[in-house]
Amino acid sequence: MMVEKMRNVLIVDDETGVRESLRLLLKNDYEVFLAKNAEEAFSQIKEHSPEVILLDVTLPDLDGLKVLERIKQNDPNIIVIVITGSMTVKTALEAKELGAYGYVIKPFDIDELRLIITRSLSARTLFTLTVNHQLRDHLAVDDK
Repeated sequence: MMVEKMRNVLIVDDETGVRESLRLLLKNDYEVFLAKNAEEAFSQIKEHSPEVILLDVTLPDLDGLKVLERIKQNDPNIIVIVITGSMTVKTALEAKELGAYGYVIKPFDIDELRLIITRSLSARTLFTLTVNHQLRDHLAVDDK
């Protein structure tokens, strides 16, 4: 019998209340890791390889969009959902250009956030299955 590994989420926010609230709300569905700044985020990514990152735009040590850019350069498959207290159209567009899956404005609706996480993971799974299927078909053609 194969046991399915619990999917994991990294929450990166400098506000303790936001981190803890999200951890409590998501802990039954996901393995949750926390980081209060960019430095901790990069360390947690290296240690736990999260599938989804909830990333605050305003961090004390590095701009969240710079963190997003670095994350996506190192691993384009990590899903990053930007969370922020004040999202401008310019910031939202820049986040999307840098590879963010989406964004949520604080105070956020937890059902909306759960839906975005679920959809992002489903899209990632579908993408992975499609790529693997195409690769298998490509290799089968090359063998003939």
